[in-house]
This record gives sequence, C-alpha cells and structure tokens, in this order.
Amino acid sequence: MREMSRFEFNEEVMRLAELEKFEKEKGDKLKQFAESIKNKLVVLFGEPFVGKTTFAHVLTRYFDTTVYFRIDRNFSPDQFKKIAKNVEYININSPQHLNYQLNELVRNPPNGVFIVVDSVTSLDAFFMPADPTKQSPLVDKLRARFADSVMQRLAIIREYNNTVLVIAHERLKDFESGEIVPRFNIVALRHCNATFRLVKQNGKRKIIKVTIREPVEKPDFEF
Repeated sequence: MREMSRFEFNEEVMRLAELEKFEKEKGDKLKQFAESIKNKLVVLFGEPFVGKTTFAHVLTRYFDTTVYFRIDRNFSPDQFKKIAKNVEYININSPQHLNYQLNELVRNPPNGVFIVVDSVTSLDAFFMPADPTKQSPLVDKLRARFADSVMQRLAIIREYNNTVLVIAHERLKDFESGEIVPRFNIVALRHCNATFRLVKQNGKRKIIKVTIREPVEKPDFEF
C-alpha cells in the first residue's frame, strides 16, 4: 500500500465554526483537492466519527449541485446548513432502496453533479443473519457482490461529467503489516479512480491517497 499526503486540516474545521477562517488561509489547497477529484469516482474511508461526513459537506461548496445519499443516520442535515451548498438529500433505508435509486440515475443520469454515498458499508447489517450463530460464507459473497454492483453503476454515472464520492468504514486487512483498507471487497475498487483515507493525527485530520498492494513509502509532501 502506498500512501501520499494530499490534504490536512485542523480540528476546528470539524466543529464547523472556523470554516471561513480556514478557507481564507488554506482555501487554495481545498480547492485544489476538489478539482483533483472532479469527474472521478473516489472512495473516502476511515474510522467512525473521524470526520468523513463533515469533509464531504465541506466539499459541496466547490460543486454547483450535490445529490447526497444519506445511509448513515448519525447526523442531521440541519447540522451542515451553514457550510453545505445546494444539497439534495435522499434517505436510503436498505440495499434494495439504494439499488433502485442508482438504477434510476443510470437510466436518467444527471450532468455535472457531485454525488455522495454515505456510507455504503453501513448497509452491511442487512446481509447478516438474524441468528449470529448461523454465519455463512454466503453472507460475505452477497455483501461483496452488492458493493461491486454499487461501484459499477456509480462508475457509469460518473461518465456523465459527474463526480462521485463513496464513503466507507475501514478495516484491518493484515495484522502483520497493519494495512488498513476500506471495509468492502477490494475487487470493487477496480471501478474507482482514487482511494483516500481520512486519519486523525496530533489533533489534525489528514487526507491520504492510498494505493492498494504497493509498498509503503514516505509522503511526497506535507504542509
């Protein structure tokens, strides 16, 4: 896995109060990051409550229109009224509901829209058996197929001048190396253009570009 530091921001930004000050000081870097993902399908993953949702809402300021598939219910859209711009929220209740919404977008794709899926891995629970003692390899297969089909359709939607951000939780892939990856089948990543990890280090959040199955190297740059 190769890691490259791409973007770093302070703890205060996650509390929303210092956003305008932050944009004044480092807005160029934030704009560059937004420009770097335009017309691409990207994955942003990280541990719970590290700030993935907040960062996604900050990015909406750099797009004319955002369609936000709200799967996680651990936030209210009212929290982000001051920073989010032109956001249409679509609440997703199940894998079947997300399938329906994505099929509609494939049939009638928008153009030039920022699309956020937050978060696809929150639907994993729908594939779990009611009785945890009856776990089966079939569960992992169904979950992997679902993630792959979601990413495949999002890749089609991206082709219509759209930018797609898929938010995911993280998991430990290898105990020996300590490699952290998105919490879904790695095969699904073949559809995306870039993968980023959001981490918290010394009171700051850092966006790191991650390439799977390559040796870890030092960051190209930090700021």
